[in-house]
Amino acid sequence: MPPSEISVAAPKAKGRTHLKMRVSAIVDHTPQIRELFVDTGQPFRFKAGQFVMLHVPADPKPLLRAYSIASDARDAQAFRLVFKSVEGGAASEFVWGLTGGEELDVTGPFGRVFFKEPPTDQVIFLNTGSGVSQHVSFLATHAHAHPNVRYRLLFGLRREDDVYYRAELESLRVALPDFSYDYVLSRPQPEWPGKRGYVQNHLDDFDWRSRPTTFYLCGNGAMIKDVKRHLIEEQGFDSSLVLSEAFD
Repeated sequence: MPPSEISVAAPKAKGRTHLKMRVSAIVDHTPQIRELFVDTGQPFRFKAGQFVMLHVPADPKPLLRAYSIASDARDAQAFRLVFKSVEGGAASEFVWGLTGGEELDVTGPFGRVFFKEPPTDQVIFLNTGSGVSQHVSFLATHAHAHPNVRYRLLFGLRREDDVYYRAELESLRVALPDFSYDYVLSRPQPEWPGKRGYVQNHLDDFDWRSRPTTFYLCGNGAMIKDVKRHLIEEQGFDSSLVLSEAFD
């Protein structure tokens, strides 16, 4: 579980390496969301859904922060990381101080939340904040191999100014025969034409009761708890078909 701005110890397992990687580009999607494009400098193999540990410079030793990779896992030379700013957070201060070209200390990959293959007839992604990074990686890596699957994604944010990754999601919509997405805003302006409230309020927008479905949840822990409670505890949905990772 890769939490944001929480100090964690790097997991120990075979296949994880400590590498120096270079920031090749920076994109500020909103004042609170920054994306780093990172060149690995050597082949770096990961699976969609995994995360890396960023070593944030600090005394007496670096702080470790975990971030999901937002990229196609078939690209072994570069990847993308999405950061959500946390006021006073050491990692946020470090990342927002970057200007490009810097060398980063990164350990990884870690994580065991993967895309289930073969997929069910329908796959539903529910995410909030920076949790979309994991789901974009799933879609970019795997969806092309399963074009007949119905993919649906709900992206929960607060306001119109918080909306980002529209170009990335629109590109996936064009590329995939049956993919659609919606932003769900909890504090929209009256004229907002899209979905309102929270992503967990819109589960019944999908025919998951009559169609074999897998849910992927990534983002706010409260959202994940609400969705699991409704699907698994109240509706008796198969818990093995609800995969989640909390970003708190």
